[in-house]
This record gives sequence, structure tokens and C-alpha cells, in this order.
Amino acid sequence: MDRTPRRPRSRPVGRPPFLRERAAAVAVLAVLAPGLPGTVGSGGPGYGALAAQAHASEERTMREWEVKREKMERHLLPTMREHGVEMWIIMSRENNPDPALELFGGYGISGWYGHRNAYVFRDAGADGLESVVIGTHLSRFMVELGFFDRIESYHSGPEGLAPGLREYVHAHDPKTIAINESRTISMADGLSAALKTYLVEAIGPEYASRLVSCEPLFIDYVSQRTPAERGIEREAAWKTWHILRRAFSSEVITPGETTLMDVYWWIEDERKAQDLEFNFPAGLQIQRRGLEETLEEVDDPMIRPGDVLHVDYGVRHMGLVTDQQKMAYVLRPGETEAPEGLRRVFEQSVRHGEILASVVEPGVLGREIVERAQALAEDEGITSRTYPHVQGNWVHGVGAWGSPDWPERYGIHPRQPVRPTEFWSIEYNVTAAVPEWDGQVVRMAREEDAWVDEAGDVRFFVGPQEELWLVGQPDLRW
Repeated sequence: MDRTPRRPRSRPVGRPPFLRERAAAVAVLAVLAPGLPGTVGSGGPGYGALAAQAHASEERTMREWEVKREKMERHLLPTMREHGVEMWIIMSRENNPDPALELFGGYGISGWYGHRNAYVFRDAGADGLESVVIGTHLSRFMVELGFFDRIESYHSGPEGLAPGLREYVHAHDPKTIAINESRTISMADGLSAALKTYLVEAIGPEYASRLVSCEPLFIDYVSQRTPAERGIEREAAWKTWHILRRAFSSEVITPGETTLMDVYWWIEDERKAQDLEFNFPAGLQIQRRGLEETLEEVDDPMIRPGDVLHVDYGVRHMGLVTDQQKMAYVLRPGETEAPEGLRRVFEQSVRHGEILASVVEPGVLGREIVERAQALAEDEGITSRTYPHVQGNWVHGVGAWGSPDWPERYGIHPRQPVRPTEFWSIEYNVTAAVPEWDGQVVRMAREEDAWVDEAGDVRFFVGPQEELWLVGQPDLRW
């Protein structure tokens, strides 16, 4: 079957003319006005700095939209055909947008979502993919940027969405209509009960009988990662890694003076300074000799020499997310390295990461990853827990998770196979007793951003961390 999507009209290539002109104007302002003052009395940045910041923001946003549009044009229609879906209807409304809309430009181009809107993708046969929005308060960016062919507005009249939606569906007579209902995949479950009732009443019982879950289509579409997406994810992973490396260094931490919340807020300030979007907050912990329980950021403990530090953190960058966990040791006076027992536990964590990466291969089910990785680690005397998962547009993604087969908790994730090109979080921990800590058990929790290449091998976007970071080390090499 021919999987090459063909468009019923010419799509714009690159940035639309009106945005190219605006970008040029902003760039000129940034060059010509670097010294102009800000608002009188504000003490704020000059116009040049503001223009440069706006230009950078525009460049990132345009790149995100272009990458998402390219993916839609390359992969959506073939994936619909593979799953026998002739029409996909995403219903949404103001104040409660469907998460799936993030895949098609994002919330920034859709307007206010209107009272009720329908975003429709249709297999038009030889004419390729047709994409139409029926609704109100819709931005022309959706067409200008190439995500949708046209907008059919019902304006502000009393008739609402139903007549236009009914007419469109009946005119094209699709045999299958995918809707966003899923027991497991929350991102594919954006259709509310009220909107489904509205949809069913609008299209009538005959077409309502043709409704199917978008779940398998959704999983396969998201999982097909493009080279452009990989480029963004690599940038995001690199930025995350280096924020955390600096956070766990003498640049930020002075033992006896710095608390965990100080580190927390430094990370948050750095994220904002780099114009990275929020994904999830930093989770910070201390393991300390003589304490069986870990100290967490909410306790705001003082960081002391001899502490083992842990952070779990990720950012969002141009629509894609990261998820990393790093470990560090705070040097005691006179030390140049961590105690041998701690180094050995960390070395075990490095080895388990290698084992886990070798097990995450196309076709292996999520539940099988856990069984295989932990069994192989046990054969080498490593005590571990393994819980990797797909990631990408969302931190816990739409495909396989390395988790127990507990349907009421994890749904179909453990029964999903690893797919080529997916983005993965290689997540696990290793525990062992440390002689220098009087046999106290120490946990090294690790997590790295990776992807499965076309050959089926796990590749890391940055790292992985191969040595225990040292706070107080004079020569940092990041």
C-alpha cells in the first residue's frame, strides 16, 4: 500500500511571508536599537534587548511549529491508513482543550478553542490528507502555518457546532471515525462525556456506530520520531544535564550554608533564565550517614560534607520534554574522591544502565524489560529496581513502560512493545550496603534521556553519567 501522503493543495513551505517580514523587522530592531532605554523610570532592559528576546522566542516557536507540521504531513495519513481510520475527530472547548491538540501546532495557534470546536482529519483518498476545523474563535495561523486546510466558522449564531459537523461527516461518509477515548492513554482520552454525547447527537446513530478509539493510531503516530524532533530533544537533554551539573557543584552549593531549597530555586531560576518551559519541579534528596530515611527538599535540610545528593528533574523545550536523575557526593575536608563503597555502588548503577539499555529493543514488551534487566543484574550481584518508560511530548509517554503488568494501575503500557525511533527514559535504581557507612544501604537512582535508533539500539542524547559527581571538586569538566 502506498504510504506517501498527498495533499489536496499546496502547503506553505517554511515560514509564511507575514511572519518572515515580522522576523526581519525584529532582527533589525535588535541590531539598531541596542542602547535605547526601556520604559521611563522602569529600570528595565532597552528596546534592543527586548527585541532580541522576542526574536529568540519567535525562532523557537516557529521551529516547534515547523517540526510538528512536518511530522503531520509525513506520518499522519499513513498511520491512519495503517489502522483503518478514515476520519479522526478531536472535540475541544474553551478552558478544557484536548491534550492531543499539542501535536498539531499547540495551544498557541488554535485561538480560544471556542464554545465547541471540532478538529477533523480525513483520508481523502488520492487527494491525500484533508484537515478542517469547524468552530469559533479560531486563529488564521492554523491555516497560514499549514496545519489545517481551512476553517469553517459558525460565528456567533444560535445554531452552534452541530449542523456544520453533521454536514461534513455525512458528506464524506467515513466507515470509521476515531475519537479521543482511552482507558489507559490519558493524552488520548481528551473527549469529555458531555462532548461525546454532543458528538453522537450531532452525527446521528448510524455514524455514531462507526466510532472507534484513537488509541492505537495515537500511540503509533506519536512514537514515530522524526530527525527534527531528535534535534530538539537533544538540545533539551543537553540543557537539562548542564543545569543539573552546575546545580551539583560549588557554583551553587557551599556545604553548611546551602539548603536543598536553595538548590531547588537555583534550578528554577536557571530554567527561566534559559527560557525553558516547565515540565515538572526538581525533586531533591539527601542520603546521610547514620540516617535511615532520606531528607527531601520539603524538609529544607542544610547540605553537609559527606552527603549523597540526588535530583530528579526535566524541562520542556519546543514541545518535547526531558526526565533525568543525577547523583553527587559532597566532599569532606581533605577528600578528593568519594569513599570507595559509594563509588562501588555507583559503578554498579553504571553497569545496570548498560544492561537495561541492551534490553530495551524493538518488539520487547514493557513488562519483559523489567524481568530481563533485573534478572541479568541479579546474575552479576546487582540489586536493582527497573522502571524505564517512553517519553517525548509528555514525560510518561504513550507507548511501553517497563512496569509490572497491573492493568488497574498501568493499563496497557506494560503490554506495549518497544518501537524504533521512540524516545525513552532509561530509569532505574541500584542499592547496596556501604562499609564506610557502617553497612548502611545507599540507593543510586539514575535516569537518562535516550532514543531507540532505526537499528534497534539505545542511543543517549547526552551522557550517561558515568561517575559520581563531586561537590567541592576544584576542576569541573562538564
